[in-house]
Amino acid sequence: MKLRHFKRKFTVDFKLRVINYYLNNDVSMSKVAASHNLLCSQISIWLKLFMEGGSEALKPKKKGRPSKMSKMTKKDARKILKKESDEIAALKSELRQVKMERDILKKSLTLFGPSKPRRKQ
Repeated sequence: MKLRHFKRKFTVDFKLRVINYYLNNDVSMSKVAASHNLLCSQISIWLKLFMEGGSEALKPKKKGRPSKMSKMTKKDARKILKKESDEIAALKSELRQVKMERDILKKSLTLFGPSKPRRKQ
């Protein structure tokens, strides 16, 4: 049966405690690693990150590709919905107006008849 290796996640607090223990006590890195059930390389990576960027560098970084679209909040969605519904209402009103004008023109055409064609000179 194969042993499974799971990727463990460590908190920033735990990483800081391990680094603090290594720096404050006169103990080798391998003994610190053995006492905390870690690899020496992991502690040296944490130590290097801590020396370069402080505790902020020990925070986990977001993985994956950043999304191109921003997350839309409910408030933003409501604003867009309100704006679009207002636009739809305005377009419907304009459509009614144009239909009335069309009907008036049709009636005037039937009442007065087609105009006489003009001759070109």
